[in-house]
Amino acid sequence: MSCSQERLDIHDKREVLVFSESILTRKLVLAIGAGLIGMQCGVLYAQDETESEEEADGAQLEVITVTATRNVTDLMRTPLAITALDSEALVRQNTLTLQDMDGMAPNIEFGHSQGDSGVQIGIRGVTSTNFTEIGDPAVGVHIDGIYSPRPQGALALMFDLDRVEILRGAQGTLFGRNSTAGVVNVVPARPDFDDSYGWSSFQLSNFNGKQFRSVYNLAVTENFALRGALMIDKRDGFIHQERDLTDRGPFVSDGEGGGNFTPDGNPDVDQRFNRELDPSEYYHNSNQWGARLTGLWRIAANHRLTLGYERFKNMGAGGIGMKDCDAAEGTRWACNEHGQWYALVNVPGKIDMTIDTLRALYQWNLNDSTDIEYRVGYALQQRYQQHDTDAGLHPLKEDVDIMHPWGNWGRQHVIDRANFTLESDFGSWVNELQFRQEFDRLNYVAGLFWLHEDNSIVFAQDRLVEAPWGMPHGNLYVQPSRVIDSRAAFAQADYRFTDRLTGTIGYRHSWDRRSDNEGATYGAWDDGEFAEYDFGWYYNGLHVPPNLGFAAAHSGNDLTLGMGPFAGPSAYPGPTINTFSQSWEQGTYRVGLQYEIDHERMVFSSLATGYRPGGFGDRFDTCGGRPCADPDLTDSEERFSYLEYDAERTRNFEIGYKGSHLNRRLNFSAVYFHTRYQDMHFTAMHAVGQNIPAQECPDWNPACDIVDAWKTENIGEATIQGLEIEFNAVPWDGGRINGFFSWMDSNVDSYPTFDDNWMCGYREEMGAEPCADIYMGPETEKRGRRILDVRGHRLPRTPKFTVGVNLSQDFDLARDLTLTPWLGVTWKDKQYFTVRNLDNPHIGDFQSSYTNVNASLRLASVRSDWHVEAYGTNLTNNVVKNWMGQGLTGGFTFNSFNPPRMYGIRFQVAY
Repeated sequence: MSCSQERLDIHDKREVLVFSESILTRKLVLAIGAGLIGMQCGVLYAQDETESEEEADGAQLEVITVTATRNVTDLMRTPLAITALDSEALVRQNTLTLQDMDGMAPNIEFGHSQGDSGVQIGIRGVTSTNFTEIGDPAVGVHIDGIYSPRPQGALALMFDLDRVEILRGAQGTLFGRNSTAGVVNVVPARPDFDDSYGWSSFQLSNFNGKQFRSVYNLAVTENFALRGALMIDKRDGFIHQERDLTDRGPFVSDGEGGGNFTPDGNPDVDQRFNRELDPSEYYHNSNQWGARLTGLWRIAANHRLTLGYERFKNMGAGGIGMKDCDAAEGTRWACNEHGQWYALVNVPGKIDMTIDTLRALYQWNLNDSTDIEYRVGYALQQRYQQHDTDAGLHPLKEDVDIMHPWGNWGRQHVIDRANFTLESDFGSWVNELQFRQEFDRLNYVAGLFWLHEDNSIVFAQDRLVEAPWGMPHGNLYVQPSRVIDSRAAFAQADYRFTDRLTGTIGYRHSWDRRSDNEGATYGAWDDGEFAEYDFGWYYNGLHVPPNLGFAAAHSGNDLTLGMGPFAGPSAYPGPTINTFSQSWEQGTYRVGLQYEIDHERMVFSSLATGYRPGGFGDRFDTCGGRPCADPDLTDSEERFSYLEYDAERTRNFEIGYKGSHLNRRLNFSAVYFHTRYQDMHFTAMHAVGQNIPAQECPDWNPACDIVDAWKTENIGEATIQGLEIEFNAVPWDGGRINGFFSWMDSNVDSYPTFDDNWMCGYREEMGAEPCADIYMGPETEKRGRRILDVRGHRLPRTPKFTVGVNLSQDFDLARDLTLTPWLGVTWKDKQYFTVRNLDNPHIGDFQSSYTNVNASLRLASVRSDWHVEAYGTNLTNNVVKNWMGQGLTGGFTFNSFNPPRMYGIRFQVAY
């Protein structure tokens, strides 16, 4: 059999050889451990049994294969910083989505953008902060080798997997698009020709959790197999949630810093969706399912076709931001008796997201040395979502101080904000053609890539009670067609100079184009002129605010579904039409050397680059609707901008070691990396222009003439370096120890426009150093910002040290039973969420160091036909932030958190 034909056979059986739950799998894994399976042509092969028995000395580590080089290779002989997580490890730690893998590999961090269900992934300090239909991730997520462009897709359930591969560092050559940080490749299990088998599991957990998984592999013929998988997961929300029926009434100032509330029996916040809920409907619940059907057809000895269809459905509530109660303790904003996991809600969470995916892989073995592979995937993501943005965190009564125009606007009696994705359709086609050849000394892969996205969305932001008059503000975004087209050609070759020394060289050229076609932005953040009471546009003629000065403009019961975004564009001022396109072009490369010390050990080094294309936003008036400070712009089209930004780039150098020791009882790898991070993308409110205000700016707001916009900027440069050590050992029969250690040092080298605007109104009260002064000098890119020199500060999401250790032991019991306790411990150092690096205990922008403990106890049949397992995650019940923002109404931070302690029991039976 040729090397190419053998690769096709092993490609089909990879999950059987290593990770499947079937009895056949168990036998094959034992064969691997006994040395009966080795490596040849970059894949597994059966060794001579007599020779292997002579060499073997007890239990050994199995061979783990990966596809990080677009070939099937042994993990320990792949010259990359890569972690492979098998399906058993993912199930054991109750991993449902990508964000649940936090702490399972070195230098990878996960966060959650709750308002749009996007998952933030960062590797080695390189991450993304824009989760919308116009933002691109910094970590490329691939499902079975096919690129998944939208960050919402990372919430899809992970079930019936072969493994998850995490590639750290720039992967611009073979994986290309948006891989400045690295790549996460999720590899589903494949059908198997050899046998029909299956398994089902049922799980019960706290918070009324119920989960069902089932897999069946049907070997229809010796050339055709089907594999079906289903997963259903339901759980109550883990927070204490109450209806927000706040009735303070308007605040009437006495003109001397005091005043009174006037409750009137009507809730102050929107009641259009507010209702009694069951805990199964609370925020942070789970109500989702996923199903996959895959067929594998061996058309001929040298032709394979894999076809798969997958549907994921999420009907949960999503997450909600909450106050950090530990940080707020001892301040005026301390949490109430309900503690950390509490929210006051008037807009119940609702997600209705469906992702339908079709994938195909055609493999053709032309001859002994040549393969062709073609992958194509189509995905359609549809989503409706409603999200309570404020979580009922109203201003303290003593802080409500509404005042007249051109005085301090102060705070209204309540805060009432929500986001609505009224509809969205994100469609994408991904095509990749690969041509591979292997010769005695030269192996290479060359390919073509094409991605086409056509995304549409109707998205609304409501801010219903805003100072100074308590009137609604809001925007509606109607984007019928936002198109992304990305094409690339790439090639990478390995050449063996000697039997031990191999060189790698690769190059990719990418062409990216983004266009917005007839998008429209409706609405206003301005109430209009108070003297004319001309600010009732949101009400759409269905409510007239009272002409009473500081009286409440509306109660929560006054609002109807005929107003605002639910009435459609006609209820809004506007629109501004967005029709724009822009293109980028970039080359990326990889060069490397690999030296084999012997058959079990090697050292390697590489220099690689990554690229994330630039982008733009909605058409925006940089003068904020008023005369421009530059008179030449006032009547010019140049006052409008699409807020463009340039491409982001990384250059990563690595040197590493990988080796198997103690007769393959210990695998050990160590990698040092040094990354140059240029033109970082950062999305936030940024100053974009200057106007002539209606009146002179007051002392409390000297930069009132500065116009801000939500946009992405290229913010500067940084240097990141670190060390990553991973190990996997069988110290004795039945025992397993594996884990990692990482050290990471990140430094901002350049960020001349950093705006030190974090919690400025509360710094003095909290004992923190004051914010920098507002810059009003001649440099327009700095004007209106509190410029602070942050050179030398750490990048966000870069803990200096992280350690993880997993231990397990098999104990043989009577009646053919095995008992396996498992313990996983992770310690993660302090990390910041902004480059401000504010070390204040109450309003600091950091997550303190913490230790996380997971554990399980499994009782299994030696025949592998059933097992029962009790498990627990976050047993130390840590409160861990994975995203942070400023509090909307006081001196506290507003955060997204990892789940609290979870525990349960699962039973699985094979058939």
